[in-house]
Formats: sequence, structure tokens, C-alpha cells
Amino acid sequence: MAKQQLTEDEIKAIVARELRLSQGSDRTELAQKRLTALEYYQGEMKDVPAEVGRSKVVSMDVSDTIGWMLPGIVRVFTASDHMAQAEPVEQGDIESAKQATDGVNYVFWKQNDGYKVLYDATHDSLLLGDGIIKAWWDDEPIYTVSTHSGLTAEQLQMLVADDDVEVMALTPYDNGTHDVKIRRVKSKGKIKLAVIAGEDFYIDPEAKSVDDARFLADRCDVTRSDLIADGYDVDKVNSINAGDDDEAEEFARGVRDQDDSATDKSTELVEKYECQLMVDVDGDGMAETVRAIYAGKGDSGVLLHWEVWDSEPIYYSIPCDPIPHRWDSRSVADVTMDVQRVKTVLLRQALDNIYAANIPQKEAEAGSVVNPDELVNPQFGGVIWRKAGSAPIVPHVTPFIANHAFDAINYQDQVIERRTGVSRQTMALDPEALQNQTATANQNARDASYSRIRSEERRVGK
Repeated sequence: MAKQQLTEDEIKAIVARELRLSQGSDRTELAQKRLTALEYYQGEMKDVPAEVGRSKVVSMDVSDTIGWMLPGIVRVFTASDHMAQAEPVEQGDIESAKQATDGVNYVFWKQNDGYKVLYDATHDSLLLGDGIIKAWWDDEPIYTVSTHSGLTAEQLQMLVADDDVEVMALTPYDNGTHDVKIRRVKSKGKIKLAVIAGEDFYIDPEAKSVDDARFLADRCDVTRSDLIADGYDVDKVNSINAGDDDEAEEFARGVRDQDDSATDKSTELVEKYECQLMVDVDGDGMAETVRAIYAGKGDSGVLLHWEVWDSEPIYYSIPCDPIPHRWDSRSVADVTMDVQRVKTVLLRQALDNIYAANIPQKEAEAGSVVNPDELVNPQFGGVIWRKAGSAPIVPHVTPFIANHAFDAINYQDQVIERRTGVSRQTMALDPEALQNQTATANQNARDASYSRIRSEERRVGK
């Protein structure tokens, strides 16, 4: 029996199905988790509303803990001259390994702003559980422009003889010389790295890790004009369905306005998905890796391009605290959000108690004061006119219990320290922290506190 090659319509149906399954799983299990983490990080606690007329302060434990951990983790990789190092296998590989090391580090640090990639991916890992990095080869040429003056005809001919040179402007002179402006192809492409936001990344629901996933994809919003400029078929691009399907997480990040519709169809935003999936294309019973570009919404989207992919994987994950048999990891936010809730309530109660103790209510007989507004809204230097023979005005005593609330808050800080390893000793050397401690005892405390943070460093460096 002849092997059956999959048609483009069949590839499209498979891609649409995998997208639908992964989006459904993401929105039912992970989207709300990420949204809550983002809101807590920004101090928006919708599940702990403030009472009217009371303190509205919010404890920023998620943000503080990540802020303490992140610089130390990033510093592990930025302190060295080499992000990665190629090891020679044989004696003759030493020089080539050195060149490979220099090349890899140049691509990461210089061509791709490696510090920002590392920072953003680690930040996503700590806050959301997983940082997703996308790596791909961008075949868009890179040009350099230069101007040359006073060239003879022979020099001009030698300069523009290269196929990679394009003449942009040419000015001949009567003396036989020429001024020329050229554009030269510096590179025919380069490796690019990007950090994918959690709400823009999709993975098949049955995957245990990015490495064994049957389907992976990332989403971005582009204009039809951008797609046409990338070389996709004009008729296909114009047939893409566009609609309002904004992610709540995008609004939480503040990266999208509520109304971003375009009046010109060419500048209308459409959803573009780059997908990496496993599918048996040639009917031999073995699944091949396919890269597909899909645009639009749902099953009525458009397959713009697909190809059998024999290069390196596109997506890589940096997990924070991996959970066995699940691809999504536990984040720092997961282990500190409950503490932030408790501390927020305690802090509001403590401040309300301090306000009540410092500016107490007053007890007075009804009608005994000529100007009662002065009791309700007192002003410095104001006079309360009390009627003759009326009972004296006395403050309503509020028991001071804020100190107990602060003790409970300190206990919650210890909970964060036990869960994450973040403490005063791990943030910076505090002179008071060393008083009445031996050097060995202080070092033991630092080692214990760092143990949790170092585990995150090892995962980032996986």
C-alpha cells in the first residue's frame, strides 16, 4: 500500500485541533494562576478588599521576595565573562573550542541583549513558575551602509563587483572620479532569542516537560501588513479572521489598551501562532517534527506556512520549582501569596488600631457642644464650645493591640524565610545581624538561607 502524504488541509486541521486543546487547558488551569500572581506582584489584591474608611495598605511580599532573589540569581551568570563554554574533546579541539566559546557568548550577550533575556526569563520563572525562551534562526539579512569618495572607475568597479553590494547612490564627476553610497550584506541571518510571556505560550495538556511535548506554540499580535511583508500569500493574509479575544493577563501587565481596533484593514491586528508539533507527515508510522505558522482564531484560522523541521528545538523552559509529572512549576508567588494575604490583613488592622489610639473618638452628651463639627473634623488650634453645665468631653479609649499584630507579621516573615531562603542575611550584610554571633554561627545561618535560592540558580543554569 502506498504511503499517504498529508495534505495542507489536514495539516491545518491538526494544528487547529492542537491549538484548541492547549488553549483550553491553559485557560482552565494556568491562566487564573498567572493572573493572580501578576496582580499580587503589583499589589492588586481583589480577594482582600479594603473596608470603607479603613486602611488600604497592601503588603508587597511577592514583589519584595522576588526582588531580593532575582539579582543574586542573575549575578551568578553575569559575573563571569562566559555565559557558556565549549569544552575540547581532543587535543586538537582547544583552539576551535575557544572560538566556539567566544562565538556563543557574542551571540548571547551582544546580538541578543543577553542580560535582558536572562533577567526576563528568570523573573518569569520566579513569578509564574516557568520562564520560556524562544530561539530561532532569523534569515533576514543585516546590512551596513558606507559612503566612498573620489573613486576611480577601476576602484568603483572593484567595490561594487561583490554580489553582496548594492549601489544606493552614485555621483560621477568631470575629472573621472566618483562618489558612491553602497549597502553591503554584513550577515545573511543570525540566531535570535526572545522571552515569551506566559499567556502567549501553549503546550499540549499531556506534556510533562517542554522536551517531551507533542505540541508547542507561541502567540503574537501582528498586522496584516507585517505578514505580507514577511512574504506570506496576500489572499491568505486578507482572509484571516480577526476578533476581540484579549487576554486578561495582558491588561494586568498594562501592555494593551481596551480598544485597539484599526480602521485600516492593513494595520488591523491579527493573531499569529508559530507552532512546533509532532505529526506523521509521510505516512510511514513515524512522527516528524513540523513547524507551522497559523493565523486567526479557532478552527477557521489560516495555515500560512508549514515545513518538516530538522533543526534544533524552538522553545526552552526555565522552571522555578518543578513538580514531578507536571510541566508547570511552582513559583515563588505560589508560596508567598498566602503570606501576603495574612500580612495585608494584619497590617491594615495594626494601622487602624494606631489611628484609633492616636486620634481617638470622643464621648459627649447629645446637644452639649455648640460646634459639633469640631469634634468630627478637629483642626489644630480649634476650640470646642461646650454648653454650660454639660458633661465633659472625654476620649473614647481604644485598647492598643498593634504590637501583637506586628509580632504576628514578624512570624509570617519567618514563614517566607523558611519557604524561600530569603532573609536579612541573604540580602546584605547587616552589622546588627552579626552582634553576639560567632563567625561560624553566622556562616551556618547564611548557608541555610541560601540553600533555597541556590536551588533556583541551578535550575536557571540547567
